Amino acid sequence: MNPNKLRHIVAVDRCGSLTAAAKQVHITQSALTKNIADIEDEIGFALFERYARGVHATAQGRAFIDRAARIVADLDQLATDAKMGRQLTSSRIRVGVCPPSLVSLLNTALTQMLMTHPEVRIEQTSGWIEQSIHHLVNRDIDLLVGPAPAIMLHKSQFTIHPLPPLEICFFVRKAHPLSGRVKIGIDELSQFPMALADRSVATAELINQLFGAPVIPPEKQLHIIGHFSAACKIVANTDTIGTVAASYRENDTFLEEFSFLNIIDEVAPIPLAAAYSSKFLPSEPMKTLVSMLES
Repeated sequence: MNPNKLRHIVAVDRCGSLTAAAKQVHITQSALTKNIADIEDEIGFALFERYARGVHATAQGRAFIDRAARIVADLDQLATDAKMGRQLTSSRIRVGVCPPSLVSLLNTALTQMLMTHPEVRIEQTSGWIEQSIHHLVNRDIDLLVGPAPAIMLHKSQFTIHPLPPLEICFFVRKAHPLSGRVKIGIDELSQFPMALADRSVATAELINQLFGAPVIPPEKQLHIIGHFSAACKIVANTDTIGTVAASYRENDTFLEEFSFLNIIDEVAPIPLAAAYSSKFLPSEPMKTLVSMLES
């Protein structure tokens, strides 16, 4: 697929007009129209809907154009890095984290890695585990940190490094009925709604502990919230019980608004892993980061 044609598609999307995009990329409008048609013929669906006052991406075209924009940005960065004489494999690390609350796990490791490799730029994202794995397969991220069981399903495609398991805790608003209780059985949690950052957090062991069955009961009010701050907002304003990494017990700002529940039962930790594509050798900074996470 011609990179220049991808660049032209991105320009049309950003300009919202064939005329304006043609001026921006310095070709005639007829040539631009032909390039769009060539791509549409190649992929088998329309990228844009034409209107009297411009164009808009189709539903199918939106995902393709967004991916094309990332490819174009990578090509531009590649050219910039080459001109500046940087090590192309070391200038940037794109890290995906799932669930979002795992971001705290990376704080120390990222800091230590940057002290060793100060030239590196970090781009960190978070999202659903299925989405994050898709991004890693498509090379939209370089490294994924998340629940090991889901990642291991793709072990033929990834190089996987087991990490220390994630100890999870349950938290509630200060005025929650369970807040302040000295001893709480894990079975008592099932009486209240719960919020998880991702279904991958709901391991079979945890679900069995909470509900006495290997699957979540259909009547259970369980929220799956992919954005940690949104989950905190729900917990802060309702009787919903949230889950978070045990490291948040040391977060003074978090403790000002929430209370941790004193569960008398041992909660099964979540196995974690770091993974990158087995098709490519990791850069030295990425090796350092993975090593920091392993320790």
